[in-house]
Amino acid sequence: MTVLEAIRLGDVFVPALVYRLTSIPRDDNDAALASLAPHPHFRGMDARELVTKLRESTAVRAAGAVVSEPGWEHHLSITARAWTYDPGCPALSGRECSIHARRPHTCRTVPVRYDVPEGLLVRAFRGTVDAGRAARDPFECDVSDAAPVLLRDGAIADREYEGARAAGIEAALAERELAARIFRHPLLPSIERVYPELRKNRLVSVSFHGALAAAHEHGLVDDAGVKTFCAAQLALLDRQIEAALARRRREDRDVTARFRTLRAAYVSMLARLGAL
Repeated sequence: MTVLEAIRLGDVFVPALVYRLTSIPRDDNDAALASLAPHPHFRGMDARELVTKLRESTAVRAAGAVVSEPGWEHHLSITARAWTYDPGCPALSGRECSIHARRPHTCRTVPVRYDVPEGLLVRAFRGTVDAGRAARDPFECDVSDAAPVLLRDGAIADREYEGARAAGIEAALAERELAARIFRHPLLPSIERVYPELRKNRLVSVSFHGALAAAHEHGLVDDAGVKTFCAAQLALLDRQIEAALARRRREDRDVTARFRTLRAAYVSMLARLGAL
């Protein structure tokens, strides 16, 4: 999800802010190009061709910061994800999506997400199907010979899918300036602090309240929007914490502690807005 999508879906998801690192070797870094270990979907591709395609990804184009090192460019971007006690999407009710009409852009472009560059769509789709993820519960995509044509000659053939993909890319690119603000925001860890962990894990999740504050300060969310989001989050957090306490599972304790900290942050934000 984008940050603004997560804010709009504050009654559905408890979002976490995700820092993402995409490292791309420069053309003169022959050693790095030769040692690339790409995702299994893209193995066997020429290294320079793969790097060229990766530069077209939304993660690179929407990066809010770039850290340069000899022979490398490290692009830092931001997204949001649902933060839950258990694996799976909180919006699923059995095998059905309970928010289908307002589902995020990522969901609208399953089984190939909008952050995959067009030149890699075929490989990404084929890899998803071959791995069985497109036909795995709780939802399934039609991958039979009778399924509608999604890709033709490497390009998107389905108009609805093409529109959803374009909308997702546009939404991600529109948050580039917001990402830059987030990386400098005092309520969030600085690039210097989070960068070493990103170099190890590529993805780092942190509390979302700083992203909400940055979006508010940037004029992307007004006072009413902040109040609506915080109120929805408090109700959602209270329900989830109460359910976790009733389960009495030891593995829930860390998430419960983090949810309580997040709840306190949203209460504080509401109090500050009320005092203005």
